[in-house]
Amino acid sequence: MLQLFYDDFISYVPLQLPQLLDVTTMEKPQFYDDYVLLSFPLAGQYELEEVMDIFEDDIELIILYHHIPSSSTSFGHSACAYSNPAFGQMFKMNAKVAGNGYVDRIDVTIYDSLEFMCSDICLDMKLHEQSGHFKYRKNKEELLSEFI
Repeated sequence: MLQLFYDDFISYVPLQLPQLLDVTTMEKPQFYDDYVLLSFPLAGQYELEEVMDIFEDDIELIILYHHIPSSSTSFGHSACAYSNPAFGQMFKMNAKVAGNGYVDRIDVTIYDSLEFMCSDICLDMKLHEQSGHFKYRKNKEELLSEFI
């Protein structure tokens, strides 16, 4: 089943985000029991806010957080967005600012169950709570209600 979700993602999502997701430069997918990890190196230079806008506007992803580990530099700022569970696709995208001040890759996790997706998204947010602060963070109760 996971292979089917991967195939659907690859045939649909990169067409909606051609500036961010280029399947010709994508690293080899890593398949696990409940998910697939994909990594897309970026050819252009994008600021994190620009990537977040593309997530929201071009493919209607839901922004989970914008995390700032240190206010003294933009290095390490990160964002996570996920597909609306009501739309039938189950994936999240993570972007992080590299040392040059721009996002250099998009990491995608494709899930085979809503339960695993929800728990992984909650874990992602919890891990980022341990340091720095959030410029934006989705309310956990609201997040959980989307998966019921």
